[in-house]
Amino acid sequence: MASERESRNQAFILWCLTAAIVLGILNALALSRSGHWSCPPLPHGDGPDYESIGYSIARGEGFQFAWDDPEWQSPYRTSEHASEYSQFERKDWPGETTSRPPALPWLIAVVYRSFGRNPMAFAAIRSLALLALTSAGIIAIALARSWTEQLRINGRSIRGPGIHIAALVALSLAAADRTVKQYTQDFLTEPWALLLLTVLAWILTRWSQNPRDSRWGMWGGFLFGWMVLFRSLFIVWLPFLLIGLVWISRTAPTPKNASDEPSDSEPQTEQVQSRFERGTWQPIAAFVICFLLLVGPWWIRNCWVAETFLPLGGQGAASLRGGYSDEALADWGNWHPEAEIAMQNSLDQRPESLRWTAAKREVALAALATQQTREWVANHSTQLPKLIAKRWISHWGPWRIDHLIWKLLAWIGLGSLFIANRRLGIALATLLVADSLSIAMLYETGGRFLIPLHAVLYALAAVGVVSITARIWPQRLSCVEA
Repeated sequence: MASERESRNQAFILWCLTAAIVLGILNALALSRSGHWSCPPLPHGDGPDYESIGYSIARGEGFQFAWDDPEWQSPYRTSEHASEYSQFERKDWPGETTSRPPALPWLIAVVYRSFGRNPMAFAAIRSLALLALTSAGIIAIALARSWTEQLRINGRSIRGPGIHIAALVALSLAAADRTVKQYTQDFLTEPWALLLLTVLAWILTRWSQNPRDSRWGMWGGFLFGWMVLFRSLFIVWLPFLLIGLVWISRTAPTPKNASDEPSDSEPQTEQVQSRFERGTWQPIAAFVICFLLLVGPWWIRNCWVAETFLPLGGQGAASLRGGYSDEALADWGNWHPEAEIAMQNSLDQRPESLRWTAAKREVALAALATQQTREWVANHSTQLPKLIAKRWISHWGPWRIDHLIWKLLAWIGLGSLFIANRRLGIALATLLVADSLSIAMLYETGGRFLIPLHAVLYALAAVGVVSITARIWPQRLSCVEA
């Protein structure tokens, strides 16, 4: 038994090292070939927004934009893309902003204080994003191995070659995915959201094995807090995550003795706990408390700056208007900027806007956007199901046959895990359901919001491949009696 465990650990380390080398080289080559490694953020996207705030923080000027600052503009004006930057036309309103989550600007500021603001710093920020992307791929391979071991095919578990096939499939998908590699070329949150969500999947995997262990609730709460600090829209996931966690707790079998720990090997037919018996509420409370401890100070700061209750800042409401618009309805639920541009122009016509601070303008924009969004929804209520369906189609992107195949394999893998290990299946299904329901409520941008789930989907697709193969050739995958 000890020899078998040692052999499995050695194989695990070997796969992780192989993944680190292969993915590190391929991701670095993709970034190098783009020609953007040491350039300032690209003109089309949110990169200059995050960089502008990081620049201000590094200079000790607070969490604010620096559009009018000639020194900030300098590397952009000398860039080969100089003619494409619309940011030069933006106006600075005095004071701090609430329109962006803080984690990426903080990271940029730390790099600038370490290296200065120069091509080396730009390269360092992209290198960190590359590291995050590579790390997510390594964790995906570890998850694929772990989840495959949980499979039960006709009463048999997967061992030996089946575990290696799962790791190989996950590694191949991570290596071949060109879409995620594009997000290391700019100063964007996607690589960080991808890494954090993949780690959250690992935490939920461990949590599902012992729902009474408050440590996983604490780690999960802190990690989810960082997800929200990188991308505010993750807050929409919170109620769905909590429902999933409660469901996991309620399906945990009752220990025979107070000191007993639940095990995945226990039959699913054992007595199911009544609601929040024997302390199963404690990990969930730990999750919520740790989450609030991390994000709470930033939310209080936003409300203080805005002088109203706006914990997530003003950008969310303005962006939501672009998702509930005629343009979005006509373009498969994808966000469009026309509505926000029109609202900004409308605010410019107000005489009092000349005296506004940045936060005052964001509050006014959020109020106007909320009003217009409600009016649009009321006038298009019969078309909302159509809009939601279009968002899901854009989100899951069935436009390329290769993407369609591996995403279908991921859903097959999730179904196989749900049958084999109910608690693990619930934990992973919670992530996919939270993702899809958040898109139904918000908007899409050409599949961009699915990027954070890609590593989890690699691992699930690997499980799906092994599940199908084990049903066809069980003897070749060393299936043994569970």
